[in-house]
Amino acid sequence: MARDIASRENGNAFTHFFDRIDRALLPAFGPPPAIADNSVAEPTDEKPCPICGHPMFEHVIDHSTANTVLICPTDERLPETDVAGPLNELGMPASGKRAAKFADRDAAR
Repeated sequence: MARDIASRENGNAFTHFFDRIDRALLPAFGPPPAIADNSVAEPTDEKPCPICGHPMFEHVIDHSTANTVLICPTDERLPETDVAGPLNELGMPASGKRAAKFADRDAAR
């Protein structure tokens, strides 16, 4: 009788333990906080293509294969920026420690 009075209403100690863990982890793993954004989003169709510069609504995007393919409406291409330094493994200009490593290597020559 005393045990029934002292026990919790629903569940047992095991379920209450995990309820407590859920409440503790909710701020870290719960939904993101709501952000009030009053700016108007620009339609993505009007943005220029990074390859040819034409608006994106003129392009065709092929999703029929494992690799998505962007088909430009023209053979014109934007000029590529000339990179005067080393490139990283992704073909982008090296920066940070990698650029310093290349500079040290060139200075030793």
